[in-house]
Amino acid sequence: MDVKSLCRVCNNFVSASQFRLHHDYKQMVCPTCFTGKTKQQEEQKLEMLKKQEANPKPAGWDNEDDYLEKRARIKREENQAQFTKILGTSQVKAQCSACKYTFRYDPVKKKPFTCPYCNADIPKLKTFNLA
Repeated sequence: MDVKSLCRVCNNFVSASQFRLHHDYKQMVCPTCFTGKTKQQEEQKLEMLKKQEANPKPAGWDNEDDYLEKRARIKREENQAQFTKILGTSQVKAQCSACKYTFRYDPVKKKPFTCPYCNADIPKLKTFNLA
């Protein structure tokens, strides 16, 4: 005849002879909690809940839609203004799209031709008003 006890971590009834002292919980726990399966299951449930709450996607959403959304986001980032006017001069402050290095660029002389840090080409200065 074996006595069954309640595990305080997972609330399951298990034979009292199978309980072991766990160093993290600092109490007697069942074999499944001792091996960490209960903790892993709880972490997996939390991850699933976070994913579901963070990305509510409409029905029929698939990998192709994810890819298209990612490409659209990258395109928007590329089209953002990488040039800001420096007051009192004809120069602009440019940011390299490859390495994010910030440097001065003269749109009249079109110098420097490349990024001084990584030698990447500078994108053409479109629709930037120098006035």
